[in-house]
Amino acid sequence: MKKNSTQLNAQVREAARRFESFTGHKAKKVSRVKVPSYPGAALAVGPCLGIMYSTVRDGRHENYVHRFGAKSRPLLAASSDGTQLYLLGGAYNFTERGIVDKKR
Repeated sequence: MKKNSTQLNAQVREAARRFESFTGHKAKKVSRVKVPSYPGAALAVGPCLGIMYSTVRDGRHENYVHRFGAKSRPLLAASSDGTQLYLLGGAYNFTERGIVDKKR
């Protein structure tokens, strides 16, 4: 489903605010990133126990590890051709602190 320009602009502003809150620096550039559509079929790998990522935050390169709580874990799935991974569902948000499990 294609988004109209008003919806897209609102989403870009929201993403920029979230980026700035997390990284501690101003979003200077907007880049288009191709987000693949969900496939018609995928294989369920199992619960995702955690995720590791690297970013620049407050001017410093940082590495993060988030271990999902048992009730917050998304399902890790892979496309049928094995070229794309997906995190499906789960109970978490991406905040100024990074990935945070929702309270349940």
